[in-house]
Amino acid sequence: MKKLILLLAFVGVLISCEDDEQVEFVDLRVHHYKNTAVGLDPQLVLLVQEGNDIDTDTWYNFYSHIEGFTHELGYQYVLSVKKETIPNPPQDASGARYSLVKILSKEKVDDTVEFDIYLKGNGLSFVNTSSSGFKILDTTTIDCGALCNDLEDKLQGELDIKGTFKHIDQNTIQLIRLN
Repeated sequence: MKKLILLLAFVGVLISCEDDEQVEFVDLRVHHYKNTAVGLDPQLVLLVQEGNDIDTDTWYNFYSHIEGFTHELGYQYVLSVKKETIPNPPQDASGARYSLVKILSKEKVDDTVEFDIYLKGNGLSFVNTSSSGFKILDTTTIDCGALCNDLEDKLQGELDIKGTFKHIDQNTIQLIRLN
């Protein structure tokens, strides 16, 4: 009898835990470049549209990770993802866990498409410099061409810098102008 009661109690706990986690399937449109943002630290985040916002001009910084998905610079995606609500997440963590179900589309954007990325915001720089040049948070190489000296000067003195870019390849973007 004690074993039966323990078994029923265990099943009850499992059922109540399942009720806390909500699962839904959503479509996300993922932009062709990552955006600079500040969470706990400066970071590059995906820009996404979800649900009714897909195909609008509204993009959101996406601070979570999508299990099973690797973003390639220069490609725009539409994804089907599983979104699981996490009950009582830590204060500095997302309230949802995302995992890739299927890539619905993957489309290379034209190399002439221009896009803006903040290189410095509120005095916080997202650009690392080394003898090999400039990189956004040690990941994306900036080909700054004739604008390298201007970029260096602005990084030293200004609080906010936005650059306009074009794609070169999967690791490099070309700086067209500083705003």
